[in-house]
Amino acid sequence: MASNITERPVHDALGELRQDRDRFVALAFSSADMLFELDREQRVVFAAGATGALLGAESKDLVGRDFADIATSLDRPMIHEALAVATTGARINGLVCRLEGQFGKTPPLMLLGHQVPDLDGHYYLGLRLGAKDMGAFASKDSPTLGASGLPTGASFAALAGEKLAELGDDGDCKLTLLNLGEIDALRSRLDVENGKELSVAIGGALRASAIGGELAGEIDSENYGIIHHPDADLAELTQRIEILTRNADPEKRGVGVVLATIALDALDGDPGQSSKALNYIFSQFADADPNEFSIDTLAQGLSEMAHDAESRITQFQQILRDSDFAIAFQPVVDLVTLKPHHFEALARFPHLPEGVSPYDTITFAEQTGMIREFDLAMCRRVLEWLAAEGSKGHRYGMGGRVGAAGRQGPHYKVAVNISGTSIASKPFVMELHKLLEQYVGLPDSLIFEITESAKIRDLEKVNATVQSLRRAGHKVCLDDFGAGAAAFQYLRDLEVDVVKIDGAYVKGALKTEKGMAFLRAMAGLCNDLGITTIAEMVEDQESLNFIRSCKVGYGQGYLFGRPSFDIFSFDAPGPS
Repeated sequence: MASNITERPVHDALGELRQDRDRFVALAFSSADMLFELDREQRVVFAAGATGALLGAESKDLVGRDFADIATSLDRPMIHEALAVATTGARINGLVCRLEGQFGKTPPLMLLGHQVPDLDGHYYLGLRLGAKDMGAFASKDSPTLGASGLPTGASFAALAGEKLAELGDDGDCKLTLLNLGEIDALRSRLDVENGKELSVAIGGALRASAIGGELAGEIDSENYGIIHHPDADLAELTQRIEILTRNADPEKRGVGVVLATIALDALDGDPGQSSKALNYIFSQFADADPNEFSIDTLAQGLSEMAHDAESRITQFQQILRDSDFAIAFQPVVDLVTLKPHHFEALARFPHLPEGVSPYDTITFAEQTGMIREFDLAMCRRVLEWLAAEGSKGHRYGMGGRVGAAGRQGPHYKVAVNISGTSIASKPFVMELHKLLEQYVGLPDSLIFEITESAKIRDLEKVNATVQSLRRAGHKVCLDDFGAGAAAFQYLRDLEVDVVKIDGAYVKGALKTEKGMAFLRAMAGLCNDLGITTIAEMVEDQESLNFIRSCKVGYGQGYLFGRPSFDIFSFDAPGPS
């Protein structure tokens, strides 16, 4: 008898689920090279993709491992923070990281993903090749990373300028600067290892909120910056930093965070220009007292600064192109003979806006990173003058008659300033030596004064440069020398010929017995080390008598002469 029952295919629900999963994995691989699923404790429960080629491990061998442990030590703090922030519902959207691979670090990888509360709070992550990390953009002139693992001020500015140019019109982003005012006090309550861990954790939190996990920087020990998308949760970032510092603090106080945010639409032009403007903004923010400003006022001030910086940068670049500066000379006299020993070359700018001083202009060049170009220009100008010795009536820059009295007459020596920022720059040093090679026979006529020495971080590297100049026959002077442990560290680590004692310190020493004792001790130490001393701001007979009693060798100040364009207005130099 024929059956009237129609056979139906068996519904394989499990097979369909597997097919769906395979389909979604295949789709995920269209934009990722590796996929990871993590449990709530951030341990790998599933891995797929190019794990063998990139990590030297099969997918099954990664199961059970803490995902952050697969990353490089530099990127672990950022990944920990990104996963912590993901628990709030935020997506991990394009952080750049590296993992520990079969042959060392992997190439930079783009990390994307999120946590899904409905699926047992698991994390779903994708990583793809082709990203560019901070090393591709960081400044070649300055230390790349600070204690936080973030690029330092100049490197961060260079990185940000390049990246903003790369983003172009798609770069709808903002700059937020953060001041952690009590962080140094907190670090003093921690041992070295815990202090380092806190700095790295703060760096990780900042990177987790920055575009690509890379546009974050350490301006100095208290001030940081991130460039981020407009929808970044800054309240969450602030809370994370406060939690990190409170947990690290033995007293459980932590630190407060002051933020200022500005749009970067004014800085979407040339990468170099943007980098200079950002350098200036960072410097101004670090010097500001956040307690004197509301957040809104500070942000408004930074916004105005961003627009103003670009126009001032353009003006200074024009000064460099046109060589639109003059040199005034101020004598440095022998305190025994009261005859000039040498002259300091001081820049003057004839076409500055009203109210802007030469000091303001040089400071701006320091803050924007343009001081290296200017220092080279000054060295070139002074060398040209020294080379013209014997040409009476030679006119120099915008000033009056300068030049030497002739090779049979007095021998003029000139000191030219070089910023600590410049002398720490390898490209600057290379260009300087090339310039010096063009002017043979002048080493004993050109003295170098290192200014802004507080900006020097790598004393060993700078000392190598100092010694190269000394081997070439030039005397090297450490400017702005004063009290404090840092000053004596410079004296220990930088082998120089001359120390110029800061004028404010000289004037202050006259006010107290303790100040006088310190200056005598400082001069005595330099004499014991065979280092010549110069005192600045010698303006009256009392100051002269005092520094003589301290056995300081030379003096500079209004008592001996104000800066002048005419070097012949001063007495001729005494014998060397």
